Amino acid sequence: MSADAYVVLAADDAGALETLSRKIARRLAGAGWSRRVSHPFIAVYAPATSRLEIVAALDGHGVMVGEIFDHVGRSLSPEERGVVACRALDANRASDIVSTFWGRYVVVRRTSGDAAILRDPSGAVEAVAWRKDGVTVIAPTAPPALDCLLPDNLTIDWESMRGLLTRGGGYRHELALSALTPVASGALLHIGPAGVRSRQIWRPSEVYRRAREQVRPDLREVVDRSVRALAGERAWVVEVSGGLDSAIIAGALSDHQRARITQWVNHFVDDPEGDERAFARPVVERHGYRLTEVKRNGLNLSAARLALSADAFRPPVNDLDTDYNDDIAARVESSGAWGSLTGQGGDVVFFQMPSYLIAFDEVHERQLRTRPEVLHSAARWTGQSLWPNAWLKARRAHTRALRDRRHPWLDDLQGVPPAKATQILGLVNSQAFQGHAVRGRYGPCVNPLLSQPVMEAGLAWSSVDLTWGGRDRFAARAAYADAIPASIFNRRSKGELGAFYGEAVARNLDFLRSYLLEGELAAAGLLPQGLADETTREALVWQGGFARLVTLALTEAWLRRWQARIAAPRV
Repeated sequence: MSADAYVVLAADDAGALETLSRKIARRLAGAGWSRRVSHPFIAVYAPATSRLEIVAALDGHGVMVGEIFDHVGRSLSPEERGVVACRALDANRASDIVSTFWGRYVVVRRTSGDAAILRDPSGAVEAVAWRKDGVTVIAPTAPPALDCLLPDNLTIDWESMRGLLTRGGGYRHELALSALTPVASGALLHIGPAGVRSRQIWRPSEVYRRAREQVRPDLREVVDRSVRALAGERAWVVEVSGGLDSAIIAGALSDHQRARITQWVNHFVDDPEGDERAFARPVVERHGYRLTEVKRNGLNLSAARLALSADAFRPPVNDLDTDYNDDIAARVESSGAWGSLTGQGGDVVFFQMPSYLIAFDEVHERQLRTRPEVLHSAARWTGQSLWPNAWLKARRAHTRALRDRRHPWLDDLQGVPPAKATQILGLVNSQAFQGHAVRGRYGPCVNPLLSQPVMEAGLAWSSVDLTWGGRDRFAARAAYADAIPASIFNRRSKGELGAFYGEAVARNLDFLRSYLLEGELAAAGLLPQGLADETTREALVWQGGFARLVTLALTEAWLRRWQARIAAPRV
């Protein structure tokens, strides 16, 4: 179960909703779900453990799931959210909501012809839609209690399954399940008896293009406002890695909010390259708190553990580090925290990626006013020369990276220079951090640096200014120079856990080889060629590849679960 669990039923007519509700009521109640919204044409169910706020529209034809803020970071009251959900949800109204508010939300509005679904641009709350007996069903995941609501014609989409395994990137928008339609982050989806149509209301490329005509936002102000709004008055477990991004989260919280943190957690391994406690301790000690230090011992990659997150609509790539996620979930539950806060996404939003493409952006944006020092800085940072061959090599690599990536955010990159396009691709892949994982079981995992205002601020700044002088995340460092320890401000390295993960996976190698080579992916001919020869202890420890192997195992667990659910009668 997830702390962000819900299911919305938006009916074509009152009779269809009543019939379906009678059919599912006992099963949902037995699983601990209750009806949170009850109107003749729309109903919402959620488990007792759900952290999501659910508010019905004032007229009973819409609902808002989640939380929403105005531009100064004020949380809208339930009455105000009811007003937002009360108007017809067409493209103009959706654009107005997205430009006026932000948050972690899904808005659903039904009419006599279809249901309209708007998902906020951060993608913090998942939404997948389908049709069932004259009712549109919207849910973020499908725990067993919802089996009776799944469409009768649900099958594995093997072509999409193959695509998910062969295309790079951590996040894939499309589903490998037929009869289900995902709502993209920042998209408005209409679904009804006549079919499905989708319109992308928010795109990173449009944010960048508009920003060229405006004064760039103040990074510090935007991040502070967003972090503090999302943290609110709640208690949290905060992940402190020892890196810049989590230090910014700690620095952005107010004194009052820091006092409500139940644990500041750092995971470390028995290896100098993977032990970042010396960097993490000053982050919390400067505010008078103590770091909770958790020594890592390995990874639980049993079949039972892999299956814990297999009810997601996509293979749960966000559950890659099983023991880390289990530990955070346990700390959220035991400490009474509302959820966990992370700095994930900051590497992309603030531009950590060394890239010679920054030189291209300088030429693209300034043309005859190009500054030679920017080109030299990009060359030094990446170890490239200034000769044309280096430029061509970087551009070819960029073209390959974007090829065959399927996501609505990448459909329109006209006028976007290559380093900024790389940042947008990184934001697409960072959507994986918003995905289903065990650590969100007892409380949501909230990533403020992937909130809409922070993403928009990072997109508005040029890649050159974000990395001025050939320094990763320069603008973010400068903005928070007085709020983070000097050791992190000056740090140029990152922790390295490759050897730890390689050894941890290697200890599970016998299980993983049999689990994969004798599993459903193998039976379908979808395992990478030569996998049996490549999965050796030596290769994992010294050459890497552990992430691919665990991702395949999570995908195998997902495929087994969904094949069993599809084959079982849904009554």
